[in-house]
Amino acid sequence: MIACMPSSEHPLHWKKIFAQSYVGLQQLAPKMLDDNRYDDQYEHVDSLFPIQLSHQLLERFPLDHPVLKQYLPDSKELINPPGYGDDPVGDQQATLEGGMIKKYQHRALLITNSTCPIHCRYCFRKDYPYSQQTPQRHRFDIALKQMQEDDSLHEIILSGGDPLSLDDELLDDLITSIEKIAHIKTLRLHTKFPSIYPQRITDSLIKTLRDCRLNTVCVFHVNHDEEIDDDFNQAASKLKSAGVTLLNQSVLLKQVNDNSDTLIQLSHKLFAAGILPYYLHLLDKARGTHHFYVDKVRAESILTEMKRQLPGYLVPKLAQEVAGLDSKDY
Repeated sequence: MIACMPSSEHPLHWKKIFAQSYVGLQQLAPKMLDDNRYDDQYEHVDSLFPIQLSHQLLERFPLDHPVLKQYLPDSKELINPPGYGDDPVGDQQATLEGGMIKKYQHRALLITNSTCPIHCRYCFRKDYPYSQQTPQRHRFDIALKQMQEDDSLHEIILSGGDPLSLDDELLDDLITSIEKIAHIKTLRLHTKFPSIYPQRITDSLIKTLRDCRLNTVCVFHVNHDEEIDDDFNQAASKLKSAGVTLLNQSVLLKQVNDNSDTLIQLSHKLFAAGILPYYLHLLDKARGTHHFYVDKVRAESILTEMKRQLPGYLVPKLAQEVAGLDSKDY
């Protein structure tokens, strides 16, 4: 049986950094006021989806930088045109008991927790009912039982929230339990931690992944080339040294990365860090995200220019997740 609450007996350095670096609306407001960027509607925005970023990012980038546009509040989030809603990719209707999402053949996604290192304003799970699915006593046991009983499953994806929000002990227990299921061959972790708090890639986590019998894959969520720095590269190198396959998926976002130059530089920097570009997603039409939308015609034009300048293995695949389909739409 897996304990569903992380141990507090051995506080980890990354947790302290995470806690001390937290920036919400209360901490952000003075900086935005000084820059004449504060909007009286931000309190309403924050009540619908809490603002969360880090001091480190605010120190690295000015408020008008494209990187910060992903995380700063915008009163446009209060506008919801037709077609934007609270479950844009059909997660809720595909969620099984225990927080496991099964949409596609041979793989399933486990909602590990509700915590992220940062709140992306374009998040497609901002309205996911985490309170019903995130760690309760025995929840992981229920999900593991379902994995055991479904021998069509070959791959398990750990997501959330962010699976690396779990402490090392609990994550090790969960991964060890999954690898005991004979028909599971691949473990995939989707995370944003390395680009926000690279200290999260601890020696203990690396040992867990190195010792795991499964094919392990880590999918980073990086959208802009300037999110990659030396600390990120060191975190990626540690994961690669543990035999983990490293991929990256990006979301195409208006005024953030909707140009070929940014995405070409991103591909080059990812490859230099040992990471292959994987997907370039069209926006999932979650509530309050319309101002990030880039249409498919524009996206295909950007990809065409990338193909002119990059070898094929550095060009991500354009993808869109559509609720109800049995695969991603390309």
